[in-house]
Amino acid sequence: MLNRDQVAFTIAGTFLLANIVVPVVWGDLYPFTSGPMFRDAPTQYCNYRVYGPDGNLLAAEAFYCQRIYDGNPVGYGVGVRPPKVIEEFGTARDEAYCRDHILSHLSAAENRRYPFVEIEQEVIGPIDGEHVGIVKTDRWKVENPHYTGLPGS
Repeated sequence: MLNRDQVAFTIAGTFLLANIVVPVVWGDLYPFTSGPMFRDAPTQYCNYRVYGPDGNLLAAEAFYCQRIYDGNPVGYGVGVRPPKVIEEFGTARDEAYCRDHILSHLSAAENRRYPFVEIEQEVIGPIDGEHVGIVKTDRWKVENPHYTGLPGS
């Protein structure tokens, strides 16, 4: 018969062994995980901002330009399907992709009041071997084909 200390040691050892075996054999199975955070090792990311015709910053959420990266590889295991935002950590989108993304959101009722918007892409990455900073900034004007001319429409 095992004494109390031996039972505790056996349970702890079994749990530690399961932390190694379960992710390797069955993949991630709560509460055992392979520790994916930052596994994708991004080397750059982008900040996106959308400006109205008056030059004021608009809500990123209205154009799905907010960052949703949580440190896990895209689409990996959080149990929630994230919205399709423009930003994908580790990727700098090209102008055509950015324009198409913004155009797809200009048809929303709250965005039809803008004759155009401007999207700014700020690429953050390695400047040299020791520093990270803004590598490049682009800004594109996107005309709104859904513009109604009515405020708040």
